[in-house]
Amino acid sequence: MSVREPDASGALLVHLSYEATRTLGGMGVVLEHLLGAPGYREAFPRTLLVSPTVRPCGLGSYAPEESLARDLEAHGEVLYSGLRRHNPARWARVFQPVEARHDVSFVYGRRDAPGGPVEVLLVDLTDVLRGYRVRLGTLRLFLERLRTLLGVDLPFDCRGRRPAPWRALSRVWRGLFGTRLGAAPWVNHLFRRAVRHGLVDAPPLDHDAMLAITLAEPVFDAVARLRSPDGAGAVVLAQEHLSLPLAYKALLDGRDWCRTVYYAGEVRTPRVLVEYGEAGQGASDARFYNVQRLGLEQGRTLEEVYPVAPWPGFQILRNGHRCDRVGAVSASVADELRFLDPRYARQPLTVVPHGHRAIATDWDAKEAARARVLRHARARWGRDFRLLLTHISRDEVCKGLWRDVDVCERLAERLPPERRPALLVMVSEWSEAEPSDNLRKVKARVEAFNARDTGLHIALVNQPTWPAGLDFTRDDLHRATDVSLGQSLYESHGLAQLEALGCGAICVISGVSGARRTLQALCAAAGLSECAHPNLVVADPVADAREAGLAHTVAGWKALAPEVLREQELRTAERVAEEVLRRLPRDAHEGRLLLETGRALAERMAWEPLIREQLLPLIRFPAPEAAANPDWSARHG
Repeated sequence: MSVREPDASGALLVHLSYEATRTLGGMGVVLEHLLGAPGYREAFPRTLLVSPTVRPCGLGSYAPEESLARDLEAHGEVLYSGLRRHNPARWARVFQPVEARHDVSFVYGRRDAPGGPVEVLLVDLTDVLRGYRVRLGTLRLFLERLRTLLGVDLPFDCRGRRPAPWRALSRVWRGLFGTRLGAAPWVNHLFRRAVRHGLVDAPPLDHDAMLAITLAEPVFDAVARLRSPDGAGAVVLAQEHLSLPLAYKALLDGRDWCRTVYYAGEVRTPRVLVEYGEAGQGASDARFYNVQRLGLEQGRTLEEVYPVAPWPGFQILRNGHRCDRVGAVSASVADELRFLDPRYARQPLTVVPHGHRAIATDWDAKEAARARVLRHARARWGRDFRLLLTHISRDEVCKGLWRDVDVCERLAERLPPERRPALLVMVSEWSEAEPSDNLRKVKARVEAFNARDTGLHIALVNQPTWPAGLDFTRDDLHRATDVSLGQSLYESHGLAQLEALGCGAICVISGVSGARRTLQALCAAAGLSECAHPNLVVADPVADAREAGLAHTVAGWKALAPEVLREQELRTAERVAEEVLRRLPRDAHEGRLLLETGRALAERMAWEPLIREQLLPLIRFPAPEAAANPDWSARHG
């Protein structure tokens, strides 16, 4: 990338996430497609992607080796860094006053993206946020204004700035090692040891919420200095509780030049309740979503049903309706918002679904990819497999990886001889040194299943450990797939499990997937019911549990024993296995038909018309609109 100053003219879109330097998850995928849309670049000549340089890890400490500043240096261009001694005078004048006020360091630059370069702003908070304490002198007033003016009540432990000796030593440390003192490995090591020995209190907290609040003021002040001098202004696009506090800061102090859009990508509070339940109940979508359904019918709210009022994430999310515009990635997320706070139901809430990435495939390409993938499978796992199942997923409880094993146990009992041996490739990513509890449990289930040698083998693959020089790509893996599994307990939309749809795969989607209602509508438009589409199988423990009559009231659902819900979950797995077997093609002719029906459905979910017709109108509006809105003072006063 050439060393050229970013163009400072035109409207600026600001997006705060953990993905400023590269795409990692669903939010990044949305942004990637948005950035590549011609209409977007016309509406927003500038894009600023913002992230913390590093997020707190276990016990509230930091892992500086994971700093995004290194990522930007390797894959982009750094124009200014508060972590180094010398910087261009132009950028020093922009950033140093904000750094001095908030005791943070900025790293500013740009990287390539679809449609052209984007600006990147990284914020180092390692001297400011530690454990559950925030050392930001301006934060007390900000929290008080959030509480009194917007109703966001967050009782954080706010302290004054670090003592002068710490700040002086941190300046020296930055000059010598290029990190703030709070990110020094020995500081983090001492902090973790102190916590383990009970010398420092570091209770488990929502560090994402704390990061969100701590980032809001320094990021806003930096954006105010980076915005175009031509008066074009900026739009803050918030997608979850990490980015909403920045939108709230803009509502308080940037009404004359900054607009806010909350386009909800997920709703963290319901997700946590789905993943962990109450008092050790464990993960269950059937419990939570049946409670939510009854709660909405009865006019009850989330905090009336669950003790979530003290949760910082809940306090942040419940006030997203105050943004100038509000959207959601699916109708299911819209329902979660309305359950979260009834004020979401009192204003327009636009549902703009994610699009589908089409993978160019014909029958010959599918067969060639299948040959390459199965050749690798034979070399690695020692068999000539005849059926290929896949699931590409992050290592998270809500992804329900154990449900894949449940289905495989039932498939192993029913697979005809001509389908054996079969292979399920589960692709995820984890630390081999410190795998999560979720991963350890799934791995134990997989090893126990494989030990039975049923003719169906499960390969749990850590993506970074796959050998170099593979002769197939991720798209080839989708082309080769017979069955794509995706039985999430929480899925705000669900892109990954549908990637193989246009390649003719049978896609098993979760009943709570945000994409489900989109698929239902598309099937209905084609004159099909959802259950009749040959490429779709819906795993729906929520509806199955309701139809089984496990409970009939909110209190009844909440009180259900985990083992009762687990038994029902296994019955759902049995039905899913039967549906998969019923849809498997018996010959090449039926395989070609599946390719055609899958491709036809996938093509109707393309990104381009969604962005042009729905997403751009949501985020693009004239600057005077919010200030002229007569409802704004009532909503924000």
